[in-house]
Amino acid sequence: MGKYESAIEFTEKLDDSLKCGKLEILGFCYRSLNNDTKSITYYEEYIEKCNPSYIQRVNLGDSYYKTNQLEKAKEQFLIAQKAEPELGLIDYNLGLIEYAKGNKEKAVEYFTSVINKTKGETLDFDYIEMQINTLNELKEYDSAFKNIDTILEIWDKNSIEYKYSLIIKSSIFGAKGEYQSAIKMLDNIINSGIENEIVLLEAYAYQLDYYSKMNKKKKACEIYTKIESINPESGILKEYKCE
Repeated sequence: MGKYESAIEFTEKLDDSLKCGKLEILGFCYRSLNNDTKSITYYEEYIEKCNPSYIQRVNLGDSYYKTNQLEKAKEQFLIAQKAEPELGLIDYNLGLIEYAKGNKEKAVEYFTSVINKTKGETLDFDYIEMQINTLNELKEYDSAFKNIDTILEIWDKNSIEYKYSLIIKSSIFGAKGEYQSAIKMLDNIINSGIENEIVLLEAYAYQLDYYSKMNKKKKACEIYTKIESINPESGILKEYKCE
């Protein structure tokens, strides 16, 4: 039995005088087990009967989002945002909702807001990737370059963060169909002596995608083999065939 299952079993035996605590723990545990339907049941009752903070509302909103109840998710995130306006995660979640609804311009506003609130060591690269990918989809390439260059200024040029940001920048060239420019940028990252496996695999994954789009099967297979040698279980290998 896992730790969350054990916590559920223990919590369900607690006296009902601890009702609010029980509801919160059960909602959290079921959410952690990806049982969002059950998590929603407990969090909804908690919010109705107890004294919710922004934390419970964010968790409930997350479960609503994962079960495609976008308007209910948005409602919870907006309430949480009023309580914690500087919490970037809430802006990110609102951006994901707008993106899922097809409102990409509004999504970019939220993704930009979260980046502005969390610049520095706490900056999550998921925020950056969603901002740049959405701008690429909108074909707003100048804005994408401007935003990623602002991010690059934060990091030391020898840092992992700087090199990962360069990989994201290469995606702008890729979105424009300028695959050679993207590949050259990625080559520079790979040849810089980087030892971080995650960053290296990400750079190769982008190269594999670009060579495949250029129909350069031999080069694509070379990259495929390099990825395989680093991590034969890499998910990117399941998306391509090397013959």
